Amino acid sequence: MRRLLLKIAAMSSLFVVVGASSSPLTNAEDAISIDGERLVVERCSGCHSVRPDRSYSRISEQRKTPEGWFMSVVRMERSKRVVLTEAERRSIVKFLSDEYGLSPSETADYRADLEKQPNKLDPVSDADLAVMCARCHSSARIGLQRRNEAQWRHLVHFHVAQFPTLEYAAGSRDREWWQLANNSIVPQLTKEYGFESREWLDWKAEPKHSLSGLWRVTSYEPGIGLYEGEASIKSDGNDHYTAQYSLSSMTGETLQATSQALVYTGFEWRGARSIDGRSIREVFAVSEDGQSMQGRWFYQNSDEIGGSWRAQRMDGQKTLMEVYPAYIKSGQTQEITLFGVGLNGVINLGDGVSFDVVKRSETSVQLRVTASNKSIPGTRDVRVGGVPLGALKVYSHIDRIKVQPENAIARLGGGKIPVVTAQFEALAYANGPDGVENTADDEIIGVFPARWSQSNFDETAESLEDNRFAGKIDQQGLFTPAEAGINPKRYIATNNTGVLAVTAKVSDGEQVIEGHSRLVVTVQRFVDPPIR
Repeated sequence: MRRLLLKIAAMSSLFVVVGASSSPLTNAEDAISIDGERLVVERCSGCHSVRPDRSYSRISEQRKTPEGWFMSVVRMERSKRVVLTEAERRSIVKFLSDEYGLSPSETADYRADLEKQPNKLDPVSDADLAVMCARCHSSARIGLQRRNEAQWRHLVHFHVAQFPTLEYAAGSRDREWWQLANNSIVPQLTKEYGFESREWLDWKAEPKHSLSGLWRVTSYEPGIGLYEGEASIKSDGNDHYTAQYSLSSMTGETLQATSQALVYTGFEWRGARSIDGRSIREVFAVSEDGQSMQGRWFYQNSDEIGGSWRAQRMDGQKTLMEVYPAYIKSGQTQEITLFGVGLNGVINLGDGVSFDVVKRSETSVQLRVTASNKSIPGTRDVRVGGVPLGALKVYSHIDRIKVQPENAIARLGGGKIPVVTAQFEALAYANGPDGVENTADDEIIGVFPARWSQSNFDETAESLEDNRFAGKIDQQGLFTPAEAGINPKRYIATNNTGVLAVTAKVSDGEQVIEGHSRLVVTVQRFVDPPIR
């Protein structure tokens, strides 16, 4: 019941207002009428001088995402005693994001960080940046801003002044940190993330699309499944929107809601809605042609719980958004549904796969599909009207199960800080034509239902009884950690941290295949900025 209520709440808003501490707009007209540029002059010019060309010292030499500008504005409120209402803060962030933002191509590699996707690996290819910057920040914290050389150098000085032990911390003691930061890292950052950008100038000059209209929507929540439906979006002026939508789950639940939205930088959607006292956040990116959007929704105070979101204009080009389920076993018959836009014309599911149409419209096609015993395992193009729009996996058996994520982190909770859960899924693989595991021709079949269990990861975890104290996993693959604090039942009354092995057992006929993952249950996160 708890998961169902959380799920309904999460799906009840289409867009989010930027900022971890922001609440939904209560008076949209007041917020729309506030002039962000006027506020920057009034509230910021005491420290940031206004030049004749209406640029601003220091401000106009940086470009950031809405989250990045939000962090800067909040820092001014906290350290410089700038007094702003929530609506004023939002208007300033809106102006700065529009004037000094990032283009779609500049944010493309870092969407997962903006969307707060949980348990995401953050590889940093450059060894110097990994030590100098990414040992404290994600790579997105670096890559989602642009500065000229003077401002990158100022940032280095700020770090040393604000964190004077920085150059003596682990990972820095083997090098002359200050000299390296000034002489090598600043030029490197200026070259890779410099202020000047043709992509940004081109994007800023592009006319922006109105997003009013009817949209086809699909959303997938790990551990729960797929939702599909429609959203009606109406412009309220000045990049504010009201969205009304209706969604249905694969189990027949119908969800309807109304939400508000604000669009930053011509493509960054942020919206919010409060349900039963819980705030929902969503971060979506609109395509450059204004025909589609995608991203993720999540809880404001539990951002690891959420799901993907995809929307496509109903009057746009032919699009297949989901094949559900996207796999079938040789020799079996099952129902498969296609969801999308403009799904008219002849349907073809590929060699060895036949079907009967059960129900059909231009937005969904329900099929009864049979894969013959002689079907060769592999991926089939799904064609509608002769256009390849998606994929269907045909498999003969499951060779292995990979639990996703393979390495996960959950966090204890307590007081005002909620637990950070970990959601697992069982991903089935076939070994491919060569029959060898973990080679280039391996095929992902898809996510399968599983029986979930947990155990101590190693001898140390066994001796400390981590499995007894760290938390529990349910049969939807959701691990909920224990509460933080001294536990007198544990060895030396330690906290309820631990290292666990998570096991998924998937049935494939008479065969049962196991997959495993490593889960670290660690301490609370006390500081959680919009971009970590």
